[in-house]
Amino acid sequence: MVPKRSTMAAPLAICLLLFISISAADVPPKSQVNYDRRLHAGKIFPANSPAGRLSIPPTGAPLPSGNTSAHHHHRKRHKFHRWVAGFFIGCLAGIISGFVGSFLFRILLNFVRGRYRDRRGFEIFSPVIKSKEVLSFLEKENGLTDLEVIGHGGCGEVYRKELGTKTIAIKMIRLHSGAQANLTEEESRMLDKWTRQIRSEIRTVGRIRHRNLLPLLAHISRPERHYLVYEYMKNGSLHDALRESAEGTRKLQWAERYRVAAGIAAGLEHLHVHHRPHVIHRDLKPANVLLDDAMEPRIADFGFAKEVPDANTHITSSNIAGTLGYIAPEYYQTMKYTVKCDVFSFGVILGALVTGRFPSDEFFAETEEMSMLRWIRNRMSEGNAAACFDRQLVGEGNEDQMELMLRVAFFCTADDPNDRPNSKELRIMLAQIPATG
Repeated sequence: MVPKRSTMAAPLAICLLLFISISAADVPPKSQVNYDRRLHAGKIFPANSPAGRLSIPPTGAPLPSGNTSAHHHHRKRHKFHRWVAGFFIGCLAGIISGFVGSFLFRILLNFVRGRYRDRRGFEIFSPVIKSKEVLSFLEKENGLTDLEVIGHGGCGEVYRKELGTKTIAIKMIRLHSGAQANLTEEESRMLDKWTRQIRSEIRTVGRIRHRNLLPLLAHISRPERHYLVYEYMKNGSLHDALRESAEGTRKLQWAERYRVAAGIAAGLEHLHVHHRPHVIHRDLKPANVLLDDAMEPRIADFGFAKEVPDANTHITSSNIAGTLGYIAPEYYQTMKYTVKCDVFSFGVILGALVTGRFPSDEFFAETEEMSMLRWIRNRMSEGNAAACFDRQLVGEGNEDQMELMLRVAFFCTADDPNDRPNSKELRIMLAQIPATG
C-alpha cells in the first residue's frame, strides 16, 4: 500500500526544520564577520591610538590561552552540529528510501505474480495465461456452447478447453439474471453466499503456489456470472477415482493412494504452517482433491477457506461450513474452526483411501455403529483391521502399510482436537510408512 501524503509530509517537515535550525545556529552573523575583518585590518581603531598600536600575532603563532580555549570550544560545537545535521539528514534519506523501496517492491511483486485487472473484469494470476486475448471467447454469450462439460455444481458448470498445448478448466458461477431487488429472500441469500465464496477463493488461492494446491489461473467477472480458470486435471477427483475403483471400472493401486495421502498432507502443511497468514480450508473431502497426470493430488475449491492471522488460533462462524461426515465434532459444538478441523477431515479421507468407502455410503447405515469412523475404530480395537481393507487391495502385500495408515487416521479423528497431530507431524508420520510392501 502506498503511504498517504500526509503521513510522509510530517516526518519530512520535522527533519527539514531541524536541519535549518542547526545550520543557522552554526553560522555567525554576517555583521560579526565584517566587524572581525575590520578589526584585524586596523580600520576600527586609528593607528596612532593605543588600541591601534596593539600587535596582531602572525599566522600560525599561538594565541593567548583564553582565545585558544574559546577557539577549541567553537570547533567542538561546530563538529557536534555537523554530526547532528548528518544524523538527521541520514534519517531523512532512510525514510524516503524506505517509502520508495516499499512502493517499488510491491509493484514488482504484483507484476511477478501477474495480478492485474483491466476494465473488462480480467484478473490473471499465472503466466500460463499469456494474455487476456486467449480468454476473449468468454465475452461472448455463446462462448461456452461448444465446450465439453466435465462437472456440475449448485451454482454452475465446469468446462474443458484446449489452449494450444495447455488444457484449462473453466468453472462458471452463474448469478441470477435481472435486478437483485426482484430476487426472493432465499435467492438473495444464495447469491450472497456464492459471491462470498468467489471472493474467498480469489483472495486465497489467487496468490498461493504449491505443487499440491490447485492454482487459480484467471478470474473473469461478468454482470450475471463469474468464470474461474484453473489447470485441467486429467484424472478427475479423488472421489471419482475411489468410486470407479469400487465399481471395478478403474484400478487405484495402493502406491497411488499412498502418494495421494502424502501429497494432501504436504499441501495442508503449506496452508497451516508456511503460508502467511495461515489458511484453513474448511471443506476438505475427496471431491475437493483433484489428481493430475502423475496422480499427484491438488487440493481445490477454496470457496469456504479462511485466512487466520498469526495472533488468532481459531475462526468463529455463524454457519456450519463443510460436508457432512467430514466436519469435526467440536465445530458443531462451539462454532469455532481451527486447523485441527482440517486435520479431522484429512483423517476421514485416509479412512476412505484404505477402505474404499465414503462416510455417506449406505453400508454404514446397516452396521451397528451407523458411522464409518466408529466402525473403523471398533474393528481396530478388536484387532481386526483387515476387515476394513478395500477388497481391491487385499492380497497385494500392502496390508501392514494399510493398517499403519488407519492408525494415522485414528489419531487424526480423535474426539479431543488437542490429541490430534498437526499437519507437519502428519507429513512426517506418513513419510515413515513404506510406499509399498
